[in-house]
Amino acid sequence: MKKVLLYILFGAVALNSQAQFFEKVDYAGALSTDPSKDWTKGWTEWNPKTSIYPDVTDTTTLCSSTGEVDITGTLTLDASKVYLLKSIVVVKSGGRLIIPAGTEIRGKADMVSTPKQYATIVVERGGWISVNGTLSSPVVFTSAKPIGSRDRGDWGGLVLCGSAINNQGPNIQLEGFNNVSFNNQLGFHGGMNDADNSCNINYLRIEFGGIAFEPNKEINGLTFASVGNGSSVDHVQVSYSGDDSYEWFGGTVNCKHLIAYKGTDDDFDTDFGYRGAVQFGVGYKDTAYFDLSWNSASGASTSEGFESDNDASGSGRLPLTAAVFSNMTMVGPIPAGMTWSQLSTVQKGAFRRGARIRRNSRLSIINSIFMGYRNFVMFDGDSVLINSGVKSHTISDKNDLFRNNYIYSPKASAPAGTTNTGLVEISSGGNVLALDSWIRNTVNNNTIDTSLETYQPLINTTSQLNFRPIVPTQSNFNFNILYPFGVFSKVFTIKKSSSMSYPNPANEGINIRHSNYRLINSNGMVVAEGNDSFINTKDFSDGIYYLIINNNVETIIVKH
Repeated sequence: MKKVLLYILFGAVALNSQAQFFEKVDYAGALSTDPSKDWTKGWTEWNPKTSIYPDVTDTTTLCSSTGEVDITGTLTLDASKVYLLKSIVVVKSGGRLIIPAGTEIRGKADMVSTPKQYATIVVERGGWISVNGTLSSPVVFTSAKPIGSRDRGDWGGLVLCGSAINNQGPNIQLEGFNNVSFNNQLGFHGGMNDADNSCNINYLRIEFGGIAFEPNKEINGLTFASVGNGSSVDHVQVSYSGDDSYEWFGGTVNCKHLIAYKGTDDDFDTDFGYRGAVQFGVGYKDTAYFDLSWNSASGASTSEGFESDNDASGSGRLPLTAAVFSNMTMVGPIPAGMTWSQLSTVQKGAFRRGARIRRNSRLSIINSIFMGYRNFVMFDGDSVLINSGVKSHTISDKNDLFRNNYIYSPKASAPAGTTNTGLVEISSGGNVLALDSWIRNTVNNNTIDTSLETYQPLINTTSQLNFRPIVPTQSNFNFNILYPFGVFSKVFTIKKSSSMSYPNPANEGINIRHSNYRLINSNGMVVAEGNDSFINTKDFSDGIYYLIINNNVETIIVKH
């Protein structure tokens, strides 16, 4: 039997879209200490409530008396105009919306008119949007209201629907769009094309979005629904969103340089098998902005830095939610100079965790900085499967990764259900001390500082927030240990074997001769795993797959 290195087996891992995407840097967090490399300067806005924006000059292009504008061909906006956005603007399949650098779009929802005006841009599957902002001339989506009256939910948001794979099906409808009173055919997404190209976005600000179409039908500042890695997203700031700042539902889109600023609910929310990568991001909480349903008996929703689910039931449906976030700086709601105990009762209830990883998610957070939170990591049990009924996975499996992070925890009495530093939290049925020990394990290389407010962003005289760390951090970012959708402590050697399955080539399915298998495609993605004796391959794309059982690997060809 021939031995091969795992990273060679998968095309040296660098061929994987995630590995190709990540930049090797020598620091943790979103920024280095070098002010010349501060990517947040020049295009961001930290005070949009008081920003002076020009008056609207175009009231027709993105507005319709029928409540919907359909783009079927190519529409290129004019940067010399200021657009009013009131309608649902739908970029249909085959349509293209091109927004040049410096364009300003001012959104204003009207919930009392007939028809209602929801001020939202939806890119359907097969449609495409290009946002061509630059460092000096970003594209701005903001509120149409005057200074002093702008607030979250003044308009809708930007919704991108693609044809990449999710774990719910090839044709599902995005939350917020089902059974609405206007067009209930919007928001469908999903397919079998992980290379889907739905957008090209550069230097974009989205301010005061996140509307509720109807009760319990909210949309986010920026939503990715089954968007594939053929799309490009770089330099986006979502501020004062009325729901999540960013949410991904399945797909593989990779993103860089994201800012979630003073959003209502979660900063970064991942669901339905999202498997992309995000590098360089900032999440910033403000105690005045939180989910108003935080204490609702019928569906309380606390405001987190990260929230991640495989799906609502915590099922094992594939592909699993397994995104990798690297070089994030997450600033919690505890203001500089205060402790958790000094917050109000409402603030204590509304804000909880830097990262809530639950419902069978396999989210990875590496090379990042957390500060100003009550609890920094929550698993729903000492595995994320404790409430799902799937018991085979534990935190030791290296599928849930919280590695090489810097955690700055204020000194305060820890709430019930946490360790004495407030480092981790367990919902029920789990061993909080075991989880705490796992986070602190030397193999994970996390740095935990319990001194009071070691780091906090500083505000200088130009009102520019400074997220650069006071003390240099080190990332230990080594691509020899980066495995698609996870990080291993070493490069594994596995044996090449045969006759672990039949038939080969496979068509309708693969019969497995042994238990406890994992099937991986040529991009390194886990497409099936478990103990079943049969893998249904009807929905698999043609190509080469690798079956791994007990450190043995077999090459399988799927051809329909």
